[in-house]
Amino acid sequence: MASNTKVQEWWSVCGPFQISDPNRKKGEWRSSMEEVFHHD
Repeated sequence: MASNTKVQEWWSVCGPFQISDPNRKKGEWRSSMEEVFHHD
């Protein structure tokens, strides 16, 4: 995926908007969220 030119273009456009969560666990990019709503 990383060698795909369209993916690289997408990352260059969207990358600056991706901010890691300061409350995440070590080694994670995102933190887990508690489920609030559940629909079957």
